Order: sequence, then C-alpha cells, then structure tokens
Amino acid sequence: MEMMQAFDADAQLLPHWVQLFMNWIGLVLFLSTLVFLIFKGTRGLGLFMLVSTVAGVMFMMWMHSQMGMVRLLGIVHVVIWTPLVVYFWKRLQAGGMNRIVTITMWTVMATMVVALVFDYYDVLRWIFGNRAPVVNAA
Repeated sequence: MEMMQAFDADAQLLPHWVQLFMNWIGLVLFLSTLVFLIFKGTRGLGLFMLVSTVAGVMFMMWMHSQMGMVRLLGIVHVVIWTPLVVYFWKRLQAGGMNRIVTITMWTVMATMVVALVFDYYDVLRWIFGNRAPVVNAA
C-alpha cells in the first residue's frame, strides 16, 4: 500500500495532461477488461487483460519504489502492451467480432499505441543516459 501511495504522490507532480492520460488509460483498461470478460469469444483476452494489468501495476509500483519516477518505468508497458497491440491488430484484421468488442479493441489499441510512443521514447532516453527523475519528489 505504501508503494502505491508513494507512486500516486509522485504522479500528482506530473503535468496535468499526463495525469489525465494516466486516468484515461486506467479507465480504458478497466472497462475493456469488463467487456472482454462479458462477451463470448474474448473471455480469455479479458482474463489476460486483468492479470497483465494487475501484474503491470505491481511491477511498476515496485520499480518506482526502487528507482523513483524515472523514464524506465515505461518498460512495463513496452513489454506487456507491444505484443498485445500486435494481437489486437491481427484480431481486428480478421474481423467477425461483436461490434462492441470491435470498438473496444480499437479504443484499447489506440490508447496503447499513443502511450507506447511516449514509453518507447522515454525508455530510449533512459538507455542513452537520461536517468534523472521525471519529477523531483519533496
């Protein structure tokens, strides 16, 4: 619980648009997991979304507790979401899904792609030496 509170405290120091986007991501992940769990044919995906989201949050909180709010935290999204975006793209190209599931997949995929642009950029910046904290906690 302390790790989550420390992460949230640092997240409050991020620019407002970043905080809004983080909230959007949380909403999209939560609602899409529900949609995928409800509709036949995507329940496995719903379980994967649930497990990967919980594992991702836990790992990101742990990384934050070890390193602070650094650019490398984006590696969690890079590792989990990159293959998921590829999977969504292939499923969407195959078609034949319920309209709500299709809209949900497009929404999740678009959200993840935008986040991944920032995450890849941040991780590369960290790899190439920009190791300073993104925020300076008090």
